[in-house]
Parts: sequence; C-alpha cells; structure tokens
Amino acid sequence: MINEKLVIVWVLCKKNISLYIKRGPVLIFGLMFPFFITLSWVIGRDLSTIQIFIGIVAMTAFFTSTAISPVVLPQETREKSLERQLYYPISIYQVLLGILIASFLYSLVITIIITTCFIFILSISFLSIVQIVIMVIGIVSITLFGSLLGLLLSGIPSDMTSDIMVVSNLIKFPLVFISGIFVPLSLAPFSLLVLSLFSPLTYFTDLMRFCTANNPFFNLELDIFILVLWIIILLIANVVFHRRTMPKRFSEGNGTQKKSKKK
Repeated sequence: MINEKLVIVWVLCKKNISLYIKRGPVLIFGLMFPFFITLSWVIGRDLSTIQIFIGIVAMTAFFTSTAISPVVLPQETREKSLERQLYYPISIYQVLLGILIASFLYSLVITIIITTCFIFILSISFLSIVQIVIMVIGIVSITLFGSLLGLLLSGIPSDMTSDIMVVSNLIKFPLVFISGIFVPLSLAPFSLLVLSLFSPLTYFTDLMRFCTANNPFFNLELDIFILVLWIIILLIANVVFHRRTMPKRFSEGNGTQKKSKKK
C-alpha cells in the first residue's frame, strides 16, 4: 500500500518536471531573473570572489526552488487536470508531494551544477570535507524551503499563474535584499540587520560563509536550526492552508473560466 502511494507520488513528480520545466514562468523567474540580477550586481563592483560565489549560489538555489511549485496548481486548475487527478484514488497530499519533490529536485540539480562550476571558475578552496558536507546540507535545506514557500503561495485559490507570481515576487525579492547577499551582515546597518533575522536566506548565506572560511556572523548550529525550523513551519502551513483552499480552488477556477468564456 505504501509502495503504491510512493509510486503515485513519483509519477506525479515526473509529470510535473516534464510538463513545467520549459514553461515561461519557470524559465523567466527560475533562471533568467537570478542570472541578470547577479550580472547587474557583479559588473563594475569590487567584490571578493567569496562574496560573488555566495551570492550566485544563494540566488540560484532560492529562485529556482520557487519557480515550479507556484505554477503547477493554478495551471492545472485552469486546465481541469487537477480536478481529474482528485477523482482518481489520489489524495491532496500526494498531489502536493509530487509538486514539492519536482520543485526540489529541479532546484537541487541546477544549484549543484552551478555551484560546482563556480567552485572551479572562481578557484574556491575549502578547508575540509566537513565544510563541503555542510554546504550540501545548506543547499538541500534552502531548496526545500524555497519549494515549500512556492507551494504555500500556490494555495491561493486562483487559476491565474500571474496572480500567484505577483504575490511570489513581492515576497521573494525583499527576502533576497535583506539576507546579507548584497551587503554582508558585518557591514549592514542596525535596521537592516534586524530585518535580516526574519529571512531564512540570511542563515543560508551565513552558513555558506562558514563553508568558505569567510567569518560567519552566527554560529553554525544556529544557522542549521533556523533553516530546519522554517522548513517545519512551512510544512505545517502547507497542510493547513491547502486543506482549506483546495475546495475553493475549483469554484474560483471554474468561475474565472466561465467569465472568460462569456467575454
């Protein structure tokens, strides 16, 4: 019974990756945005290779992980494929897990490839294997957090992808700007430092500084604890939020489609 449920989740995961990896919102917000933001940040600035490396990894992981998960539910609501899935013996949790795993794997693979490439390009050196392992743990944590965040935002009962992406960007960009990527925490003014405490990206970038021996601001244990805490909070929030909004999704989606047909 458990194996059958896992097979269903894996089939949904593969379906989500194959269908949505080439969609416009995924390509634009997952790949193009972090590339051009990084480019505009690096050009003409006297930045250390470590700071550039941390910024590239952090933005790649965060933007790619929040690319697929917000798109699937509104798109499938509009196409009524979500409604058909739930008619079969597939639970809401299996649908959500299929989206979550697809988003997580997509982001994890891209982030590891980009990280490995820039380690060689920027000649980043590590002190020990332990630091590499900790960096992998950090990448796994932040990509899982981003996937959960995108999935939570997709719980808004709408069949318009643009509605979800607007809300997503209103949350993602402030988190990036206050997280110590562009301004190191040691150089940040007090007001920015206080705001940065509320961004999970802050603790990921600090963990990356530990991995590159670049004077972390917090303790390693605190960084990992906060990231895990955020993951647990978002897991619970997703379960509660989607249980409440899934029935509304069909009425809202159908209503939107009917209005568009009348016009």
